[in-house]
Amino acid sequence: RLSETIVGVGNIRFSLTTLVRGIIAGSLLFWLGQWSNSQTTALIAQNKEMRPSIRQLLIKTAEFTIFAIAFLLLMNILGIDLTTLAVLGGAIGVGLGFGLQKIASNFISGVILLVEGQATVGDYVELDGGEQGKIVKMMARAAILETFDGRWIVVPNEDFITTRVVNYSDSGSANRYEAPFSVSYDTDINKIPPLIEAAVATHPEVLDAPYPPDCELRGFGESGIDFAVEFWVNGLDDGPNKYTSDVLFLIWNALNDAGVEIPYPQRVVEIKGGLPKESA
Repeated sequence: RLSETIVGVGNIRFSLTTLVRGIIAGSLLFWLGQWSNSQTTALIAQNKEMRPSIRQLLIKTAEFTIFAIAFLLLMNILGIDLTTLAVLGGAIGVGLGFGLQKIASNFISGVILLVEGQATVGDYVELDGGEQGKIVKMMARAAILETFDGRWIVVPNEDFITTRVVNYSDSGSANRYEAPFSVSYDTDINKIPPLIEAAVATHPEVLDAPYPPDCELRGFGESGIDFAVEFWVNGLDDGPNKYTSDVLFLIWNALNDAGVEIPYPQRVVEIKGGLPKESA
């Protein structure tokens, strides 16, 4: 009886027996697809010699291939003519093509990112619009940035291609920071650079290459002489690391130990004509 009952969807017709067989086969194929995808993902993830971006691309490609094969097998089990689906898919593609241009652009941009490796999971980036954070996930349409205060920012993949992106983690390169400070005008400023450079160099995370700590005279302020020390570290000065804060502590202690006064704002008030005389 089930084989005699016909169900039709447009030009596609099949019996209830075929429908039940398709549901069972589809469930089995979906389970096998999930299992195959998880095994393939684990196998690719074990290869640490590949760049993370290439691993992500291979994982996405394998996932798409596995489920595409499962879909074609299911269509064959149901006895559906694939040429009918091709015509239907073409009509739908023409109708939705204009509305899905942005999604397609983001998808293609995501593939370009994975292939070229300009930015990948784990990188700390800053976008042209001011958004910055660590990439915690890259999807087909967008990337998710996590800021140091725990917020997630969803950024379309297209923004990584069409706008300026600063990658602070690219190739594990070191980053340069500077810590400004001032000393009193009574100070012998010739002694300040070697004193501060030696103090900052004692920090365990401060690098000697590409350049050691460098203390520079920046100007003559209203209340003191302005200096700044530049230093290089492997990492970012935020979140778990507080490099600038640590360096400022080192500067403070070095200046105090050397008896150098750190100025505070001072104002000289001049009253023209002298103070008014008190009336008798």
